[in-house]
Amino acid sequence: MPIGLIGGAVTLFGLAAIDGPVQVTLIFSAMAAAVVALKNGNSWSEISAAGGRAVASVTSAIFILLAVGALIGIWNMAGTILTLVYYGIQILQSGWFYLASAVICAIVSVAIGSSWTTAGTIEVGLVGIATVLGVSPAVTAGAIISGAYFGDKTSPSETTVLSAQLVGIDIYTHIRA
Repeated sequence: MPIGLIGGAVTLFGLAAIDGPVQVTLIFSAMAAAVVALKNGNSWSEISAAGGRAVASVTSAIFILLAVGALIGIWNMAGTILTLVYYGIQILQSGWFYLASAVICAIVSVAIGSSWTTAGTIEVGLVGIATVLGVSPAVTAGAIISGAYFGDKTSPSETTVLSAQLVGIDIYTHIRA
């Protein structure tokens, strides 16, 4: 049901759907889920408690994602991407560009603990450098994502924390696995 409602909102409103109609459809979907739960014999207090447990289980991941958004904004405003492009064009060469892209992204992702921040900032600069050097931006993006997710899964990042919390294990046990 939520997918149909969201699809309908996007069909009706186009890109303007993210300005409100999608949120309204999500509220309607939550209301429909509550009605189904009530019809299946659950009390409102049980539904409320289950919702509270679900939100509590992902709270730390939500705060990490908020910090990731702040870090992306700070890096963009500070000129990190422009600096990366400037020095990258001077230092990197096309012969080993893909390997360098993967290694750079892995190091950054491990250092900051976020593949999403790496993909949201470093990728933009490296794809720009790829264009200048004449190498494939698509293959560069693959190398970047590979490096970012390597770093993401070997550090306590937002998705690693979320995965560990959802299955109820210690984060470092999850990283070792």
